[in-house]
Amino acid sequence: MTDRQFSLYIHVPFCSQKCPYCDFNTYATAQVPEREYVNALKREIENYASDPRFRERKIRSIFFGGGTPSLLSGEAIDTILCSADDHFTILPGAEITLEANPNTTSMERVARFRQVGVNRISFGVQSFSSARLSLLGRDHSAEEAEKAVYAAQEAGISNISLDLICGVPGQSVKNLQEDLERALKLPIAHISTYALTIEPGTPFFQRQERGLLTMPSDDRVAEMLVYIPEFLEAQGFLRYEISNYARPGKESIHNQSYWIGDDYLGIGAGAHSYYGEYDRGFLRSAERWSTLALPETYLRAAMSSSTISWRERVSMQSLKFEFFYLGLRMMRGVSKREYHARFGESLEVLYGDVVNELTSEGFLEASSDMIRLTNSGLLVADSVFERFITPGVG
Repeated sequence: MTDRQFSLYIHVPFCSQKCPYCDFNTYATAQVPEREYVNALKREIENYASDPRFRERKIRSIFFGGGTPSLLSGEAIDTILCSADDHFTILPGAEITLEANPNTTSMERVARFRQVGVNRISFGVQSFSSARLSLLGRDHSAEEAEKAVYAAQEAGISNISLDLICGVPGQSVKNLQEDLERALKLPIAHISTYALTIEPGTPFFQRQERGLLTMPSDDRVAEMLVYIPEFLEAQGFLRYEISNYARPGKESIHNQSYWIGDDYLGIGAGAHSYYGEYDRGFLRSAERWSTLALPETYLRAAMSSSTISWRERVSMQSLKFEFFYLGLRMMRGVSKREYHARFGESLEVLYGDVVNELTSEGFLEASSDMIRLTNSGLLVADSVFERFITPGVG
């Protein structure tokens, strides 16, 4: 189905330093191997251009994630985008996002990013408090964050997003309010808010295990998660996904491609890809794969062999579950009509009982077509999603 559009994700795993809460595939380095890495990305793009799953297909969105992609030069970003356009076709007006740390985006750099095609930038701000920035291991100041946003605006990028973290040790709801108020004084169109989670293998996990890090209570975090949508929606930012808010028309096109189950191609060290196989319009199977995670290993493989680390077929059971899991993350919810169009059956066949149970318990609300989380369901979303895991079906 070469007429199907897809999204391109480009992983840049390099950082100037790694944050103590981060469990992503990232590596601190004093010098990014830019030339070698860009050549490897070009080789991957070239290889996929002849892959029947992606050959002659058009790109609807591109996302440079990391790590810190803004450590790459504008020339490197330009080379990657030109390669993608040469081997596929980047649709006119495609959303092209670059993740950036505030202290890596001078006026000159961000202007160059805009010149080569970046039209959306996502700043990893996390907080405007010096104390919390220090605790989180961030190497920028609040003032640098503000300066970076204005630099992006001056460079002609109007679609600007910020990431903020809540549930940080010692943080109060009042502190969170101060972060949100300071963020909304800036010319931004999108904001993502995440509760801090402690992941095994991170320095924060080790500190917590030794009793050196005390997280806020679940009640305090829940209070924050209730406060965030109330505050942001009152300021004109619409909640369109559990953790994401945007001014009307500024929702992330790229992220929505994940949530609605579109195909995406990931290149770069540790990037993930997804491809769905359709028969007579219905989804019949899918596969996922990932590239080698270590940059050194990835670079060697890209020049001589396949970069694939692992590959798996996705069961129909998993695909149907993910339709609900990802769909319910969006405020619009899950469409019964779209479920039938994708799988060729009514969702009541598999999920009718659980939907009825969760609706009667007040965690879901259903109309003639749409099923969505209620406010109560949003607060316990992970527990709601678990109810859709149906063993032995697929």
